[in-house]
Amino acid sequence: MTLVFKPIHVEQDFAQCVAFRRDAYVCSFQSLTGFEHFLSGYRERIVARINHPCWFYRHIWLEGEIIGQLEFRTYCEIDDVDEHTGYVNLIYLKAEYRGQGLAGKLQDYIANELIAAGCQRCLLSVSRTNQRALRHYQRFGWHYLKPNPKHAMTDFYQRVLS
Repeated sequence: MTLVFKPIHVEQDFAQCVAFRRDAYVCSFQSLTGFEHFLSGYRERIVARINHPCWFYRHIWLEGEIIGQLEFRTYCEIDDVDEHTGYVNLIYLKAEYRGQGLAGKLQDYIANELIAAGCQRCLLSVSRTNQRALRHYQRFGWHYLKPNPKHAMTDFYQRVLS
């Protein structure tokens, strides 16, 4: 399967972004409690950042269909983290495309873009209750770093980029 990573077309595909974020939120926290607060200003954030060279907002396309979304950046605003560290905000695939061997392609895409930008590692925050995501990240070389002080249910994981 050949995946294509394209910048998000906000005017055309914002509803898809929200649907992906909603599903990712439920997968992470098993509820929509807090989602509306999280979503507040989301469109504005994407529009403000989408053309900035440090930010990557990408839809994942397969055979003319959007099947997922990536959001990441070339810097990290977490205390005690090296300046050459990127941050992954979202790795998302529609449910019917999970478990089909696409994960490595997503991880490679993120790693290649961050390496090209000078990053040596990257971080993300993941819910302790999202066992599928935790297994995924560990399989691709992500390691527990520390608890996320901004969200009691999540921890930071780090991946060293090659």
